[in-house]
Amino acid sequence: MTGKTHAAVGICAAAFILVPKVDIKTAMLGLGFCIIGSYATDADLKVSKAGHVISDAVYAGIILSILYLMLTFKMHYNVLALVGRDMPSQGKIVGALLIIGSIILGRITGHRKYMHSLIGFFVMTMGVWLIAGNFVIWFGLGYALHMIIDLLNEKPEALLFPLKNGKLCFSICKSRGLANWLISTVAYVGFLYKITSIYNLEYLQRVFVK
Repeated sequence: MTGKTHAAVGICAAAFILVPKVDIKTAMLGLGFCIIGSYATDADLKVSKAGHVISDAVYAGIILSILYLMLTFKMHYNVLALVGRDMPSQGKIVGALLIIGSIILGRITGHRKYMHSLIGFFVMTMGVWLIAGNFVIWFGLGYALHMIIDLLNEKPEALLFPLKNGKLCFSICKSRGLANWLISTVAYVGFLYKITSIYNLEYLQRVFVK
């Protein structure tokens, strides 16, 4: 599936599971982490072999930038100060090293190997937890759903990496076929439906427009 589809599935699930439990500012920041988690799984892709990576990266960058600007200038939310404010500085350094190390290992081992494995998921979420604290729940949701959705594709995931017999896929659809479009559409519709049922349109207009 494309990065946009993974992001759609992630924020849709977050809208139903996590958003109702927090205030709108925390929800917006959490959705940002969910989007990052949805894309992080594919950090093992090489741009030279997958041109759509650039498109997905630009799309993610735009969405995350909008969320950051809205939180900072519209809602006066100090994002950088509040993310992981209770986490020790030494832990954040270790977390950053875990994330960087995972991405490097993912690029070395190749697509759908380490980064799409259970151990890769554990190390990445541990790294994010050390940096961002409880926002790791949002990140982990996006990351895990990416791995689950990718099981529908024709190329197997090395879920039990580094074990050779841990590869799995259901070969139900192609990553850029009709199923990708349907999943993405349903996810975005589900997200909008749930968000507007939690925060009515008048409230959203008052928060984001005025």
